[in-house]
Amino acid sequence: MFRFLVILSALPIITAFLLRWWLGIRILSTTGKRQCSCNLTKWEETFGKDSTPPSASADARVHAEFLHKAALSDWKTREPKAAATREAVRRFGMAVPPLTAMVMILPIIIMKISPLLAIAFFLLAIALAATFAYLGLAPELRAIALTSRRLRDSRIYPRREDEDAVVQATTALAWKQAAPPIFNLIQR
Repeated sequence: MFRFLVILSALPIITAFLLRWWLGIRILSTTGKRQCSCNLTKWEETFGKDSTPPSASADARVHAEFLHKAALSDWKTREPKAAATREAVRRFGMAVPPLTAMVMILPIIIMKISPLLAIAFFLLAIALAATFAYLGLAPELRAIALTSRRLRDSRIYPRREDEDAVVQATTALAWKQAAPPIFNLIQR
């Protein structure tokens, strides 16, 4: 039983680590460090005051965080049910693995299950949270694509390379943040 649960859990966890690294962390470590400069007045006109970066010149990752924030707020107004579902999946990923760990402590203490089986259940909870998180990422990526189109149409960045770097970093940020927070402890 222990081996079966570990193998069943390992496949989605490894896949999530690879997706998070390949489509998120790797791109952020290269493209996210590019210095970009934008027109803050155009940014504020296009996306509003709440999601405007503090300075016109910063790393692409900093601008990507504000573009991601603008995409999510726009998505919440256009498709509130889909945005609420995505947020519920995110909360599920934050709550289930730690809750499973806490619930597994008592059976270990009273010797009802072995510690190895408790670890297997914990890994299964992580795998379940990661699977739900990445399966529900498509609508968020679609919202980022729509916001990126608005970014390109408004010509906020004078250089096309800066614009591309911010859009790539925004998509990579979504891939990185989609994984349950427990992944942040292992993979930065």
